[in-house]
Amino acid sequence: MKNKWLVISTGFALFAMFFGSGNLVFPITVGQESEGNYFLAALGILFTGVFVPFLGVFGMMLYRGDISSFFRHFGKKGIFLFSFLALALMGPFGVLARCLTVAHGSLLLLFPNISLPITSLVMCIFIYFAAVNKNKIISTLGTVLTPFLLLSIGVIAFFGLKQGSFPETISLDGWKALKNGFFQGYQTMDLLAAFFFSQFVIKHLHSKLSPSDGEKPLLRHFYKSSLIGGGILSAVYLILVLLGWIYSPALIHTPPQEMLGMIALQALGPIAAPCVCLTVLFACLTTAIVLASLFADFLQNNVTKNKIGNKQSLAITLSIGFVVSTFEFAGIARFLGPMLEAIYPGLIVLTVINIAAKFFGRKTAKQLF
Repeated sequence: MKNKWLVISTGFALFAMFFGSGNLVFPITVGQESEGNYFLAALGILFTGVFVPFLGVFGMMLYRGDISSFFRHFGKKGIFLFSFLALALMGPFGVLARCLTVAHGSLLLLFPNISLPITSLVMCIFIYFAAVNKNKIISTLGTVLTPFLLLSIGVIAFFGLKQGSFPETISLDGWKALKNGFFQGYQTMDLLAAFFFSQFVIKHLHSKLSPSDGEKPLLRHFYKSSLIGGGILSAVYLILVLLGWIYSPALIHTPPQEMLGMIALQALGPIAAPCVCLTVLFACLTTAIVLASLFADFLQNNVTKNKIGNKQSLAITLSIGFVVSTFEFAGIARFLGPMLEAIYPGLIVLTVINIAAKFFGRKTAKQLF
């Protein structure tokens, strides 16, 4: 029973870590832009938004969460630069800041006059106190925040699908929808996140399993947890893509970060505002807590060489995220998009090669490159 609960809580935590601000926005825009080819659009984002990130976590599991070993062909300086840039883009300069803007978009339903700086400041304070005790991050995500998040999403999905109707298909160009879903999946940045999120999962499983059992139980628990986490994430993406197409006529002039709110208003009426706020806030918080902790750890251990403490590094991280959040969702997406399209294909290939090298043991990634 204990092991089953470990698998379930870890699976929930994997879902929660990957399901952040962009994951609430991009599947809806993919559905909205699918022109009726929503199934192919969903396949595209499921590949780059679910399969590829979990492949990244699996690869890191094989390398025991060791970034230096996984990216060994980059060299020592290259590993440092890659880690810093990746964590900066996922953290205060990118996804973390994006979480703050999306949370603000949801709160506008309850407080129409609330400003983005006030929302970001309150969120940063909450994230700070949640991330200070990093040893409890996985258990908190898996047992507390994720059930509330799934309940909120479930309510919106049930009424949204029940109340809505499918518009007529506009185009038969399924390839366009598939390609759009594929590239929008890059924007979630979940493959980059996978390389670093895996460290939390590995430490958590190691702390709960007996060291004398070896690596096989660790991988077995990871496989089962991934099926749960990946399955939930896939189901949520499919639902959001469907909702994006069903309510596409009402979303034409709606900013991306407010689309879920518009769908909920159409489907739920007066009770939409608190439901959407809960959904978005929990989704943003679950990811933001992990991202803030990751960048703060790197800043403390690798950049300053422990010259500052955990609390100071968290404060610096969240201060940067607060400033970047003032550029709003669209502004952040404009500078993230081109970079992700440039680096993502190479990272996917590297992940596949490293996994193959572990299984076949003949050629390393360095030799293949």
